[in-house]
Amino acid sequence: MIMKKTAFLTTVEQLNKKIIDGEWPPGSRIPTLQQISKELEVSVTTIREALRTLESQGNVSIEHGRGMYVRNDPLLLEDPTANLKELGDISLVKLLEARLLIEPVLAGLSAERATLAQVKQLRVLADAMVNQMEEGGPFLDTDLSFHRLIAESAQHPVLLRMLESIYPLLAEGRKQTNTLPHMRTKASNFHILIAIAIEERHSEQAKQLMHFHINDMLEALKK
Repeated sequence: MIMKKTAFLTTVEQLNKKIIDGEWPPGSRIPTLQQISKELEVSVTTIREALRTLESQGNVSIEHGRGMYVRNDPLLLEDPTANLKELGDISLVKLLEARLLIEPVLAGLSAERATLAQVKQLRVLADAMVNQMEEGGPFLDTDLSFHRLIAESAQHPVLLRMLESIYPLLAEGRKQTNTLPHMRTKASNFHILIAIAIEERHSEQAKQLMHFHINDMLEALKK
């Protein structure tokens, strides 16, 4: 399965271009999700995820209750998606193999280093995924938030930066793996177990569970 450039990746590039070209200068307030959605003719959900990706790359700041702003950072003059453009089409198998190298380590470190607030939020997100399976809801958003929080709570800036560099691909990969048979149910169950392992500070167990979680998707994809 090859991951073609989608509306999501195109949107990330378009929003970055607005920053690089100076249409959205450093320190300026970014238009609302609805305004950008209307301008680019893509869904609000796609815009939201694209802006979250820009936030993870350090390009924008999303301040709840205040709005979204371009960060005052000279690195914005560079194109942070250039590395993704060079990669071209990437197979989902290769993406999962990359995740398998990074995310189990982050889960183990999270069990050792996550703050109490982060541990609590991981459990909230894991429980939310179970509820969304039963009642419907933004399953993909919650899935991405869960894995992102584990990466942040590991408090390892180098590994976090490595993962952030492929966040746009991760979002697209999640959309595809979530369509595999029973994968959403299995993913939500794994998330509960991982959250519990982190909460109980079982580093090796959290690491193994994350490995099993990603490898489960990888094996399902190969069938």
